Amino acid sequence: MSFDEEHDETETKTGDKKPKTFFGLELGDGAVYAVVIILTLIFIRQVSVVVAALN
Repeated sequence: MSFDEEHDETETKTGDKKPKTFFGLELGDGAVYAVVIILTLIFIRQVSVVVAALN
């Protein structure tokens, strides 16, 4: 590989990008981002419930 060749770890030898996997499921970028955002919101909600219970 020379310096002028870009190397992306997600590219295969044929130049195709590998699909992203999330918990073993092959999903598109938008779906992965949506799942992460939803899980983050659920986590924040749970933390706020715990903090409210401790006050």
